[in-house]
Amino acid sequence: MISIKLARHGIKNTPFYHIVVCQKRAGPSRKPIEKLGTYDPIPDKEGVKAISLNFDRVKYWIGVGAQPSETVARILSKADIIPAKPRPGMTTPAKSTKINTPSAPSTPSA
Repeated sequence: MISIKLARHGIKNTPFYHIVVCQKRAGPSRKPIEKLGTYDPIPDKEGVKAISLNFDRVKYWIGVGAQPSETVARILSKADIIPAKPRPGMTTPAKSTKINTPSAPSTPSA
C-alpha cells in the first residue's frame, strides 16, 4: 500500500517537511518513492506557512490509490485537490483558506 506523508527535515526546534510518496509501512529513514513538495509549518513575518506542491504528480498518485496521511489530507484539501474531511462534531466541512498558486507569466501581445 502506498501513502503520501510528511518526512521531517530541519534541525531541533525548526521543523521542515518534505511531502513524499512511500510505502505505508516504510520506516522514517527509508528512501521515498517520490518527493511531491515541501511544507514549512513555521509562519513567516506575515503569518503565512510556506507550502509548495507538484499538483500534477499529487493528482497522479491520488488517482492510482495512494492514501494521504491526516496532515497531508488537510494540506491537500486547502489546495482543492481532495475534498475537505468533516471534523468531529461538525455537520459540514469547515471552510478552508485558499493556497495562492503562482500563475504562469502572461506574455503581452504586440
